[in-house]
Amino acid sequence: MKKAILTIVFLVLAIATAGLLLPTRVHVERNITIERPANMMFSLLNNYHYFEQWSPWSKRDPQAEFVISGPGAGVGARMSWRGDPQLIGSGWQEITVSKPFEQIDVKLLFDSQAVAHSSFRLKQSGVATHIIWSFDSDVTAGLGFPETFLARFSGLFFNTWIGGDFELGLANLKLFAESLPVSDFSETDIGQVKVQAQNILFVTSSSSQDSADIAMAMVAAYQQISEFMNNTGVQMSGQPMAITRAWEEGGYQFDAAIPVDEIPDSLPAEIKAGVSPSGIAIRAVHHGTHDQMMPTYEKLAAYMAAHGLSQGTVSWEHYISDPAKTEPGELITHVYIMLEEQGTP
Repeated sequence: MKKAILTIVFLVLAIATAGLLLPTRVHVERNITIERPANMMFSLLNNYHYFEQWSPWSKRDPQAEFVISGPGAGVGARMSWRGDPQLIGSGWQEITVSKPFEQIDVKLLFDSQAVAHSSFRLKQSGVATHIIWSFDSDVTAGLGFPETFLARFSGLFFNTWIGGDFELGLANLKLFAESLPVSDFSETDIGQVKVQAQNILFVTSSSSQDSADIAMAMVAAYQQISEFMNNTGVQMSGQPMAITRAWEEGGYQFDAAIPVDEIPDSLPAEIKAGVSPSGIAIRAVHHGTHDQMMPTYEKLAAYMAAHGLSQGTVSWEHYISDPAKTEPGELITHVYIMLEEQGTP
């Protein structure tokens, strides 16, 4: 009997000693390669607008509530959640480091007590991005001795528990990202701007989608407006623009417009007056000839998809350079896509 008691005491002491020698910190990481450029993947991960699209936890508890707050992206962007305590519990996470195209660090708080840190490391290779998603935490932080003892043992299983979730999340992220338009927009000047309305004179025209046909139709429309302005003394107040009305079934319908300082009292039948689109838009700066603008539109589409932006009902091109005075390769065109419906001419 005494020998049995001593054996039990020895085992208890051995387990207790082993528990106290176990590490207090846990580290988990998983990685994946996604066939999308790093700037696009960074844009997807640098905010919480798409979190529910790929998160392994949102699908585990479909009834959970997710609330986004703080800045739209980058440091300070925060998401809190509240769900079934047996499934995902509650907590919040906030971006603390945002290094464009390379690194995003996140602080997490689970159930008002367990603090952890997560990180995404991005490295582009060709058109693909290698992503390492890691998790670090002190499993004993804020716990008393009995809980600390058990927490050290639970830390042995974190790599399996959280690692499985990370693998699923990265797989979901890959499927989601690779379903979006692909384009590397890191070298393109793209951003959100507030556009002011301008008085314009415009001619509604159409052509095929062939660049030569479009150019001929625009030249004819601008010539009509210019002749009228020269004859009436109306002054130009901005560079010409083309407002897209339809691009479908092989055809292109547009308003060829010129901003003016004032609207004349009377107009010929083929020329109309109005105001240019105004409001919040995404603008890309295109360098080069007008017949090479499709890649710029593709970059705009990828940028909007990566930032969770929805296209409004109108887009337009603003021809900053005068083709008669500028070398073709040095032409500058501003391409706009409205983000919400606004008044249009």
